[in-house]
Amino acid sequence: MTLIFLGLLILLITLVVRSSLGKPNLFLKVTIHMLGGVVGLWLLDFLLSVLGFAVPINFFTIILVGLLGFPGVVVLAVLQFLGI
Repeated sequence: MTLIFLGLLILLITLVVRSSLGKPNLFLKVTIHMLGGVVGLWLLDFLLSVLGFAVPINFFTIILVGLLGFPGVVVLAVLQFLGI
């Protein structure tokens, strides 16, 4: 699972570099937004596991983060800390 998210991180970095070299289209912007959220979810889960918290990575959380991007990651972290 970690290798998949590391691959997504490399893809995200590649897309960000490509968009900074030229004028990005809407599809590229949405893809960067979604990948940033999914990679952020993985990083948050990885960092919170040290503290004993875990944000579950399942279909619902990936869809939520895919739609909202990094703000979705923040919402999931807040919900996790509140115990909801």
